[in-house]
Amino acid sequence: MLESTTIGSYLESIGLDVLRWCLTTGLTYSPSFITSITLGFLGLLWYHLFWKPFDRFRDLTEIGFDEVNRPKRNDFKTETTRRQVINGLMRRRKIGALPPAYPNGWFAIFESNSLTKGNVKEVNLLGLNLVAWRGNSGQCYVADAYCPHLGANLGVGGKVIGECIRCPFHGWSFKGCNGALANIPYSETIPEFAKIKIWKTLEGNGFIYLWYHAESEEPSWYPQIYTEIQSGSWKYRGRSELLVSCHIQEIPENGADMSHLNIVHEEAILCGGEPDYSRFGWDFIKHKWDGQWRVSDVEGEGHVAIMKLRHEMSLLGKIPLFVVNVVVKQAGPSTVSLEFETAFGKGVLFHMVTPLEPMVQRVTHQFYSSNSLIHPYGKIILLAEAIMIERDVKIWNRKTFMKTPLLIKNDRSVKQFRKWYAQFYSDNSPQCFFTKNENSLEF
Repeated sequence: MLESTTIGSYLESIGLDVLRWCLTTGLTYSPSFITSITLGFLGLLWYHLFWKPFDRFRDLTEIGFDEVNRPKRNDFKTETTRRQVINGLMRRRKIGALPPAYPNGWFAIFESNSLTKGNVKEVNLLGLNLVAWRGNSGQCYVADAYCPHLGANLGVGGKVIGECIRCPFHGWSFKGCNGALANIPYSETIPEFAKIKIWKTLEGNGFIYLWYHAESEEPSWYPQIYTEIQSGSWKYRGRSELLVSCHIQEIPENGADMSHLNIVHEEAILCGGEPDYSRFGWDFIKHKWDGQWRVSDVEGEGHVAIMKLRHEMSLLGKIPLFVVNVVVKQAGPSTVSLEFETAFGKGVLFHMVTPLEPMVQRVTHQFYSSNSLIHPYGKIILLAEAIMIERDVKIWNRKTFMKTPLLIKNDRSVKQFRKWYAQFYSDNSPQCFFTKNENSLEF
């Protein structure tokens, strides 16, 4: 059986072939031509609405730099000029007294479908240079990238041999199970002490998770794996990805900051990620949010925080159009799941934050749902989430971190969040140090 993406691509190619054939034949304006054009268009429409997964990406420079991205004059004629101006803005940005750069916990380092059997992937995050590969068995392995022989990067030109990774420089092969040196093509002697570090990983929910701990402690908890996703009973609806310039703690802190929801996220989705620049006025449609953030009271789940959120969209602020109740679970410093239960079916939207650098985060969303939740509705949920978080990104990209913020009584959940999140730092967690010249990000 063909995978859904393969079938979808095949159907799309058929639609394009029909259109191409129509345009190259002499059937202009004939009934056959009109029928073929209509069928081709309907085929493409059906594929995009009911089959093709949602996919959206926003770069670090696209949000929060209005004076550059929306100039009054044609001042920024090239991409290079635009990025130079943004770099200048970032150099002048006050970073603040940041917490340690990388907290301890499980991190979604990449999506499972981005690494196929027998292939190699270079991975740079959490201050680490890593190599990932998928052996012939389908098992994924992650190790330190540099060969202990002469320092070649195994993620650049490395080859998969069975379950081993072979160095592109001298052909040394290392085992995926324990990192031990398995073979040197020009020597019969294999040093027993020669090995590469294999990192503890877990695959599930469409992600490869890596356990990171500054003290090298073993995992004290594991991400929740949804059986509906693993069994294939829930369908993959798509993904979105954003790059954000802020410390990792700033992003999940938004979940505990209830006060911002009815300010930043009040405007209609149709206004887009930057409502101030929307070409259409949708003031008659408003979003209203209400919720509560707390630490899980289940024994053994001190690493979990829960937010029960009620989302209402209304007409003229008085007539409810629909209400959605969402249970949001944050497990550890970076993994969040939003569990939906609607009249159309159930689903879960993953919100994964991965530090690429101390002040650069990759935010990835994936959405899975029951088959009863029709595909167009799933794509609308993903688009809505992407638009809403873009409104946050505009702020994150330009704010400073307040170590001692001025909080009022209504902000008590923010204080509770910071106390809870502090458990993910330890004595050897890497600190963030910026000199005047390092207080910037080169995009």
